[in-house]
Amino acid sequence: MGFVKTTEPPACTLIHVSDFHVCRPETAPWSAFWNKRALSLLSWKLRRARAHHPGVFDRLAEAAGRISADLIAVTGDLTQLGLPAEFDLACDLLRRLGPPDTVFVVPGNHDALVAVPAAGTLAGTADYLAADPPHDPGRPRFPTLRARGRVALIGVSSAHPTPSFSAAGSIGADQLARLAALLQSCGREAMYRVVLIHHPPLAAGVAPRKRLLDAAALQAVVARHGAELVLHGHTHRRSRGRLTGPGGPVPVFGISSATAAGGDRPHRAAFRAFRIRSADRGWRTTLQDHVYDPGRAEFLAEAEEAI
Repeated sequence: MGFVKTTEPPACTLIHVSDFHVCRPETAPWSAFWNKRALSLLSWKLRRARAHHPGVFDRLAEAAGRISADLIAVTGDLTQLGLPAEFDLACDLLRRLGPPDTVFVVPGNHDALVAVPAAGTLAGTADYLAADPPHDPGRPRFPTLRARGRVALIGVSSAHPTPSFSAAGSIGADQLARLAALLQSCGREAMYRVVLIHHPPLAAGVAPRKRLLDAAALQAVVARHGAELVLHGHTHRRSRGRLTGPGGPVPVFGISSATAAGGDRPHRAAFRAFRIRSADRGWRTTLQDHVYDPGRAEFLAEAEEAI
């Protein structure tokens, strides 16, 4: 990757954010915590409450708004405990980023912490998770597809309840089969395919209890059918990797938490702007990281790079 300067207008500007970790346990009855939520609440009180600050998201929304993105991808963990009050607040944050036709969400493991009816979880954010119409007005059926011009966002869900002390995820055979079909059909239309998922598709740097359990199967689908970009959250760290694709490497990018106030630079709150342009031989993509500076309480843009 190298630094680039270009005056050519992008075909699409895509912003990637993740991991809000909104925590609002105060209004929930004690009975809501006789499950895995108790451990997640303990983690919040002992560690995460000091790391995540709502004011950081306020600055992020302001900085992202100045870019006028065509699409904003949010890769899960909107909440900490998966409580209804948290989803209500998370929906307010999503509205700060934009309307559902420009903001596209996939869930994270914290958003599916325990098994509860859909009305108590993602119902308020359903429009942000929905595929292009026609679609089921109830719980989204993943993978979900949003097409904007020649750019296709394909949302994959790795979120489902897991045992205590596990933050792992999985996609499942049915969803993988539908993903393969979508990648193939969008590829035939020469579209720029962006796969969105909460858990990283690569195991490097991820503890076993937090990994995507069927990552190898996802890698096989991408190796066969291809994609232009894979975006994930979960690790709370800016990261870069590659998957094998049929025509060459497929870039994989992780982003840090949208509310992380401190820590070292890779873990500090950030969002990433991708500018996607048509090229003679397919596509040309650049990225630009915007990283929170605690001293100045604002997001600072780094140099634009070619992928």
